[in-house]
Amino acid sequence: MLFMGIFSYSPEDRNLVIERGMDAVKVPGVDVKGEWFDISGHRVFRLFEADDEVHLAASAYGWSDLGMAEIIPVMDTEKALKLLKRLSKKS
Repeated sequence: MLFMGIFSYSPEDRNLVIERGMDAVKVPGVDVKGEWFDISGHRVFRLFEADDEVHLAASAYGWSDLGMAEIIPVMDTEKALKLLKRLSKKS
């Protein structure tokens, strides 16, 4: 399943976030599809696929001492529109 993770951190932790990001260890069961750094603020956006909730929790836990992670399940727009169309026909 795909997830968008939004990690927010305090400005004073910037160097720690950079250092940890450079040395990040791949979490088994989690496949990072892309990652973007918000240059106007203190956030990182990461699109990833996780095998299950245990792997999802493990990927967020490694950063929980430096900030807050918001994790949102996402779906390809074309796939979502087909699903929504099918569901709307049932109502």
